Amino acid sequence: MKKKTALTLLFIAIAVIIVGIIVILSFGKEEKTFVRVGQVEMREYDVSPKIPGRIDWIKVDEGDAISVGDTIAKLTDRELKAKYFQAEGAVESARAQLNMLIAGARKEEIEMARRQFDAASSQFELAEKTFQRMKALFEDKLLSAQDFDVAKQKYDAARAQKEAARAQLDMAITGSRSEQKDMARGQLRRAVESLEEVAAYLDESIITSPISGIVSKRFVEAGELVATGYPVITIIDPKDVWVELNLPALELENIKIGDVLAGRIDGLGINTKFKVVNFSAMADYANWRISADKATFETRSFTVKLKPVENKIQSLRPGMTVRFTIPKKNKK
Repeated sequence: MKKKTALTLLFIAIAVIIVGIIVILSFGKEEKTFVRVGQVEMREYDVSPKIPGRIDWIKVDEGDAISVGDTIAKLTDRELKAKYFQAEGAVESARAQLNMLIAGARKEEIEMARRQFDAASSQFELAEKTFQRMKALFEDKLLSAQDFDVAKQKYDAARAQKEAARAQLDMAITGSRSEQKDMARGQLRRAVESLEEVAAYLDESIITSPISGIVSKRFVEAGELVATGYPVITIIDPKDVWVELNLPALELENIKIGDVLAGRIDGLGINTKFKVVNFSAMADYANWRISADKATFETRSFTVKLKPVENKIQSLRPGMTVRFTIPKKNKK
């Protein structure tokens, strides 16, 4: 009995010694890899209206796939349509005014002006003859000064009427002045530009997608007012995806641009490969780590940018985490 107890104690002692040796060896052996976690990022685009207004309807929701040019939402456009019709009327009026000046007076208007000139000429001839008779009588002292003044006034008035009728006839024949036509052309251009401006604003009442992607966020509902530049939705581009991994400078020594690292995407449960494409220093307020050794410098942190080797990963979304197993490089 004592012999069996002694053997049992011996075996236990040997087992304890073996376990201790294994533990010592395992703690003394340096790990060849380390694990770090990065976050998935995607290019995001905020889609916002160019003009303020009230949302008439919105036809997309979060998670919907969308293509370039697809209609997203529409703003109410009653006020814009009213302004468009006003601008359209101004264009028609300006164009008619210019056409009238270019065409000149109608034949009927020219004929009327000619008849008025003939009548004025006849009146002037009569007034001139009468004035000459009165003048002779006045010179022979057979007419009073007052009667002579009346005859002269009628003569001058008839001559003025004849000159006015002549000018009216000439204007009807030659048409409007070039300056008037240029002014009418300028008014027409201004009216057309105003119409195009209103038409552009009317087009902006339809909000369309600038890219192909997936709707990640929706900020408005039908009936809500939106301001210029206020985002209606956010679209992510699943083709433009990368992972950001923050590493201190001492760990950055183990990788270089162009390396391919294995990573596991949490949330999808799949393993895939990522290529290191860039390093960048983190912001100064967040990239220093205090060293425990006061005789050494503090270490700076860097953001490592990695892109998936596989072109498209289904259901990948921003904010997912990726666990990387990074091999340690032997230090010389």
